[in-house]
Amino acid sequence: MRKEITPIHQSKFWIYAVMVIACTLMIFSAPAEAQIRQSYNKAKGAVNRTRRGVNRVKRAMGSKKRKYDPSKDTTDVIVWSRDPYIPNSGMIRDYEHIYTFFHTSQQETFKLDPDLKAIGYDSINGQFVKSIGNDPPLDTKYEVMGWHPYWMEDAYKYYNYNLLSIISYYSYDINPYTGGYANSEVIDSLSTSGLLDSIRSNNTKLFLSVTSFGGRKNHEFLNNDMAIEYFQYQLLEILRSDTVFKGIDLNFEEIQPADKDKFTSFVRKTNARLKSEGYMMVLNVPYFNNNSIFDYEELNGNVTYFNIMGYDFSGEHSSYPGSISPLQGHKYQPTLQSALNDLLIANIAPDDIIVSLPLYGVSWDIVGDDTFFYESSIPYFQVKANYASEYSPPYYDALSSSFFYHIVQDDFTRICWFENETSLDIKFKWAKENGLKGVGLWALGYEQGSPEIWETVANNFQADSLVAVQSIATSLNGPYGIVKDIITYKKVIGFGFMVFSGFILLGFILSLTDWRVRDILFKKQSFRIIYMILAVLLITLSSNWWLSTGGEWDLEIGLGIGVAVVLLVNYLFSLYRKALR
Repeated sequence: MRKEITPIHQSKFWIYAVMVIACTLMIFSAPAEAQIRQSYNKAKGAVNRTRRGVNRVKRAMGSKKRKYDPSKDTTDVIVWSRDPYIPNSGMIRDYEHIYTFFHTSQQETFKLDPDLKAIGYDSINGQFVKSIGNDPPLDTKYEVMGWHPYWMEDAYKYYNYNLLSIISYYSYDINPYTGGYANSEVIDSLSTSGLLDSIRSNNTKLFLSVTSFGGRKNHEFLNNDMAIEYFQYQLLEILRSDTVFKGIDLNFEEIQPADKDKFTSFVRKTNARLKSEGYMMVLNVPYFNNNSIFDYEELNGNVTYFNIMGYDFSGEHSSYPGSISPLQGHKYQPTLQSALNDLLIANIAPDDIIVSLPLYGVSWDIVGDDTFFYESSIPYFQVKANYASEYSPPYYDALSSSFFYHIVQDDFTRICWFENETSLDIKFKWAKENGLKGVGLWALGYEQGSPEIWETVANNFQADSLVAVQSIATSLNGPYGIVKDIITYKKVIGFGFMVFSGFILLGFILSLTDWRVRDILFKKQSFRIIYMILAVLLITLSSNWWLSTGGEWDLEIGLGIGVAVVLLVNYLFSLYRKALR
């Protein structure tokens, strides 16, 4: 029998139906809601991570910093009143209003350094940092050396002095018969050159490059004691002529095997003379120490730095084209790495080694498959001018970490090997990874101010523009500052409380001589208990702070003194009550 559905039953039906549908939707929507919530949490987390990343980037020198203003900061210190640092996330951020109540403001005082531009707070490392400007100097643990050849004349006006710790003037060419200089016009032109003023104003060290090339010339000089003596005298006279001189770099090439010991003795004695007057010596050594002419073990400790001449591996005196400064090579092929190994095997510390790299290229003409002709050596800026616009990008040789252009024209084929900012960066990093003292650049002016070269130098050897600095005084405002000051001066405050407690106790005892006071204060036992508790707390606090030794028994000692005083007073009061009876 079919049951008829009345209006009442119909209403109940729809109620039940709605309830069923609602429950069904809740059941099926729960996973969707969970997914939505999960997606929301992920998005929120990503936003928070992004915000933290931005704050991390801006943490040190953001908008909240103290800039140096020469018109206002005329004293020896710089004062910075700043808001307290609040972490990017966590409970402190959630209750920022409470945190800022306790840490209302903070005043820091810093010593005013000549190179200070601004002071900020590095919240990641929890330290103050100072900015030394947009063009910081070289990192002091490295040397970057560059040679100014005399033929570059006025190119010194455009050198990047901020990225050079040593500039060596090239060169004092030794007269093998007298020991004096064979190129008087070169040495004389130095005294009138503006190079000296430029170096002086940029606080760069000036060296004098000393050269002697050729087996016969070197043999004549190294076996002439009078010439050596005069050379040392003449050299010191030049160095003493201006305080900007800090030393020399010595470059002897094609030394005969028979003169090996003579050369070692010459270097040792010359370095001793220079060192006694505070001058440095850099000894230029070849990338291939043929016949062990350079006795590294004997020379070790007798020069300031060894400079590996890391260029001209392939050039005018080579029979085939190749990298002029290869980092690695085939077996038995000289490379920068093999040259460094020669020094390291002789127990020369990496920190005593510099490696010099070329700012020039070498081009070769190719005829047939196996006939090569050295064409020319050209400065880096000319390599760019001749080939970059038409033949870029250059080819990269991964073995030597060098670049070359391959030029094919109707009547000839040419290849030009050179170093650019990428290959130099690789070799700079190699020098740093091996712990070397620094690098040299042969020669200044060959790059014609190419920004990519100097940017590479800066990226590898420039000091950080942000330097950690400590404040010499800190002043905190608000409750936190008050509490901090109380803790700082708690011994003085404790002594004050002790004196105050003594006067209170003395006044209390004197007041007891009046029977009316006694009647009021000690009529009820509850009063006496309150007095005892206050006395114990006051004496405990004052003695604990005054006698604070940093030990774990300070509180117990203070409590003991307080209890002893209370017991003593109660004992005297008991005696007094007995006397009244």
